[in-house]
Amino acid sequence: MSEQLTEQQIDHLIDTAYDIFLEMAPENLEPADILLFNLQFEERGAVEMVETGEDWDQEIGVLIDPEAFAEIWVGLVNEQDVMDDVFARFLISLDQENPEYHVVWKE
Repeated sequence: MSEQLTEQQIDHLIDTAYDIFLEMAPENLEPADILLFNLQFEERGAVEMVETGEDWDQEIGVLIDPEAFAEIWVGLVNEQDVMDDVFARFLISLDQENPEYHVVWKE
């Protein structure tokens, strides 16, 4: 990201992704994945901002400017604190006036 995000902006992006996840997960995840997430989120759950991937054009069919978006993952971490079970990947626009997002759900 070209401009450095403040901690408050990062928190807002993470909160936004998590809110969308909670709202849309029942329609987009298998019941077993929802159960797993609910049972293990308190101990192993994580919502993290990661470096914006270069594969989003393949996922959404449009080239994006990685500097204009943040990528947030929602999932479970393992014993090494590595997220090894990603339930959703979010691409969220940094433009507050024209907010947009895309989600890739676990298959």
